[in-house]
Amino acid sequence: MKKLLLITSIAMVSFGCSQNNTSVEQTAEKLVTQKNSSLFTMSDKALTDKNNIINLPNVERVIIANTHFRLHEESSEYATFYDDPKTDSLGIDATNVAFRTKYAKASYTITEAEEGRFKLGFVSLSEFDGESHYKVFVNEKLVGDFTNPRTELDFHEVYFKTNDALALVTGDVITVKAIAASNGLIPENGGYAWARGRWRAVTLLSIK
Repeated sequence: MKKLLLITSIAMVSFGCSQNNTSVEQTAEKLVTQKNSSLFTMSDKALTDKNNIINLPNVERVIIANTHFRLHEESSEYATFYDDPKTDSLGIDATNVAFRTKYAKASYTITEAEEGRFKLGFVSLSEFDGESHYKVFVNEKLVGDFTNPRTELDFHEVYFKTNDALALVTGDVITVKAIAASNGLIPENGGYAWARGRWRAVTLLSIK
């Protein structure tokens, strides 16, 4: 079982991975910048109310993972998400060994009320046993490619955003793909614990 670490600090860093066993400050300094990356921020509190996402800067609309997105079924190519009540998010059951090497995906169709020009935000949850990878598509075009930071903070919201603004119209489909990951640092049941690719929302961000 993972132990919840009560560390309260905000990290603003570039996408990437840090060296093992570093402090939050060292993590911020040593993360490797990935191509086409932006800055992300991490909440200073664990397991905050996901309904507060609407109050973040520039957020005009919140599309909640375990409320609004349609989950795709398991197949030979894909794992599937489950609704995780412990963290109020979607995640991947990494105890299923077959799911550890497959992405899971979920989709949402834009409505008339959501039409406009926005940047997309993405809200994942940090997990100290692995750095899960996420891809965000609009109509099958990749618009966001995000990797959780290596961190000692568990279940803190991590806020990403796309670099470019997008014009969204009714019928556009937003698809999120996520994959489980293990950093081989947390022993569990004779092996190592796995992060479950947990995420909470896609947000529409004002570009004004």
